[in-house]
Amino acid sequence: MYKSGAVLLLFLFFSSAGVLAQQKISGIVVERNTGTPVVFATVQVKDQKSTLTNANGEFELTVTALPVHLLITHLNYAGGSLEVKNPTEKLKITLDQQVMTLKEVSVGNPAAAIMQEAADKALKTCNKSNFGKAFLRQIAYEADAPVYLNEIWLDAEWKPYGLIGWHPTEARHLQGKKGISYTNTSFISFILSGYLANSFHKKPLLRKVDSLYTFKLTGTYLQDGEEIAKISCTPKRELKEKRFEGAYYVNTVTNNVLKIEGVIKGMNFKSSGPVSVKNKETVFIAQYRLNKQGDNVLDYAVFNSSNRLKMLGMGIQDTDLYTTLYMTDENINRNSLEEVSLTINDSNLVRAMTYNEDFWKKNPGIKRTAKEQTAIEILEKNITLRK
Repeated sequence: MYKSGAVLLLFLFFSSAGVLAQQKISGIVVERNTGTPVVFATVQVKDQKSTLTNANGEFELTVTALPVHLLITHLNYAGGSLEVKNPTEKLKITLDQQVMTLKEVSVGNPAAAIMQEAADKALKTCNKSNFGKAFLRQIAYEADAPVYLNEIWLDAEWKPYGLIGWHPTEARHLQGKKGISYTNTSFISFILSGYLANSFHKKPLLRKVDSLYTFKLTGTYLQDGEEIAKISCTPKRELKEKRFEGAYYVNTVTNNVLKIEGVIKGMNFKSSGPVSVKNKETVFIAQYRLNKQGDNVLDYAVFNSSNRLKMLGMGIQDTDLYTTLYMTDENINRNSLEEVSLTINDSNLVRAMTYNEDFWKKNPGIKRTAKEQTAIEILEKNITLRK
């Protein structure tokens, strides 16, 4: 009897130790000179899990035990690191902004040559799949009031021209009965996430890059001893369909695309009934990284769309949709993946899933800003919404 009790006591001890070992660390990443929040910096426990800072530069990460060594990286900043020993400490991490210089160019257009080399390399691997776990968050506001929330953990297949396969594993969905429908807006985020052009939109990386775009070298800087070039991309007049306008960041040593930032022109959103949607602006940012196999893959993509709702041709109110897609290297079940297409009703698919409150407490994805958290609380109080 005494022996059994000892075994039980020992089991409880180790169970408690396992619970106590789960530590949550949090903080903020800012620019050293100005104190400005560094948005979408990667915060990673060395050789383990990672997350992104949110729109306020804040992050939150659950680790199995302390101390841990954190690595903080951002394409536009020199990286940082620190050891974390105290879970209650509110971390404040400062990064130095990269100093960009512009080389004097005497002959030719180096920007076009850099973009062509990046396209040539990307096109060689355009059909190579990258599999991993992804997190998608979408929040919509109409007249500044929250009306829609979609948070999904999903298994994903990504190629250089976009995310092409998915299977949601955990989801949280809140949507009002009134207002416009946000059905399958995830498709747009998935298909825009690549750095190559596809049939849905025309980005600069084509077989002949200067056929539809003009390029200009904005500046260069060194990161880890390699040159990074920032190149502005402007569509030519004849390109009137969905097109990109902004900048590509390219590593001139490896010819890898590291980041895209700008706007997507020519976006159109369809709606049923008397209400129509006029797109005002669609901001697009995406960053890419090397995976464990050395392939250049998606890190994250941001798709923020501002629109004007119209009824009978008259503007009635503004609507904003904020989307963030984040992808990791975690193993997934590839057999469950479905093709990403406009025919998949993602809202119905996600609504049919059981909301796991305990899972979301432990796996929030990217730390929510105060505005995002308030939006959820407002939506949850509305009895016309479900989770």
